[in-house]
Amino acid sequence: MSARMRFFSSLILLFFILFSLAFAGGEWFKLYDNGKKVMQNGAYKKASELFLRALRSKSNDVQRVRTYGMHFSEYFPNRELGICFYHLGDVASARRYLEISISQEPTQRAHDFLSKLKQGAPRQRKKDVEIMKKPQITPQKPPIEEKSEMLLGQKTIKLVGERMNIAVFPFENKGASRDLGEIILDKMITVLYNQGRFEIMERDKLNRVLEEQTLGQAGVLDATSAAQIGKGIGVDAIIIGSVAASTSGALSIDARVIDTESAAIIVAQDIYTGSSDAQSVKNAVENLARKITEDLPLIEGFIIKIDGEDLILDVGRNGGLRKGMKCHVYREGKEIKHPITGEILGKETKILGEILVKDVFDKYCVSIILNKELGSMISLGDKFLTK
Repeated sequence: MSARMRFFSSLILLFFILFSLAFAGGEWFKLYDNGKKVMQNGAYKKASELFLRALRSKSNDVQRVRTYGMHFSEYFPNRELGICFYHLGDVASARRYLEISISQEPTQRAHDFLSKLKQGAPRQRKKDVEIMKKPQITPQKPPIEEKSEMLLGQKTIKLVGERMNIAVFPFENKGASRDLGEIILDKMITVLYNQGRFEIMERDKLNRVLEEQTLGQAGVLDATSAAQIGKGIGVDAIIIGSVAASTSGALSIDARVIDTESAAIIVAQDIYTGSSDAQSVKNAVENLARKITEDLPLIEGFIIKIDGEDLILDVGRNGGLRKGMKCHVYREGKEIKHPITGEILGKETKILGEILVKDVFDKYCVSIILNKELGSMISLGDKFLTK
């Protein structure tokens, strides 16, 4: 190749590199944008994880950044991460990230929260700290985010295992327009994901599975068939339901959460709206998703008796447990301390198995071990946590 040809090849390569950089706004901005959406719902722990992932790719706060090659947007992951830590009660981390943000691109929002830090952490987080100091948690049915933040702060959820994995199937259409059914399905998936409680299967992946099963988008599946498909694709539960429309424009949306192991209905909820306009539908689906999440709270407790293959748990109906719920069984070990500051960061955790709640009473429940090869490792006093 001549020198002239090499020069032009290098020039073309440089052009494409510069073009790609100029129109970047890729995964890092998607993570940041999703973090802001999750943050609006108060899921500060989930939001902080998204902001940290964004920072690994692009660490500087900037006032204007080109996104998706189309427009300019702001990008302040350090600032928003600092605000998340403020709400989570981690004053030191909040101050550190807010100061980083101000040093890179000062904003009034960052200064305002830095000023708030001088007054201490938010009041509700002090209550959480008191709860965390208790030797044993008496499970109630608290707001899901407060409970999940407390457990996440103890590193419990991350070490104990994955959250409940759910697939949302197309809803059966009873008189509603096809477009409306699609909108409701997409909104349900988005709201459930943003609450940070579940792992939600991507819709495109589920659609491919349904097409292979020649089910398409019909959304007409009985609980047993849907549970079998859900089990085959490896999810813990599936959501099926229906959308019914009246001649007046009113809508009734029903949803059921079904365990894929037993095909039993774990949760059944419905919602009604007198109008099918976009805002009314959006509000109805948000309320329906919130009801489902509240019916599947994060609950922890202890194994108090082992009776053959049955495990007796010290939480029952009064504490929010339902038949068909799955839990991780684990054992806590030594405390993990920071070698410099001496701060207790958490505890070593060993996963012992997964269990399924089969019989629920007011103050206790009976569960069975799903992975029986690990059953012999479980002892009295081991802990459980709902998926």
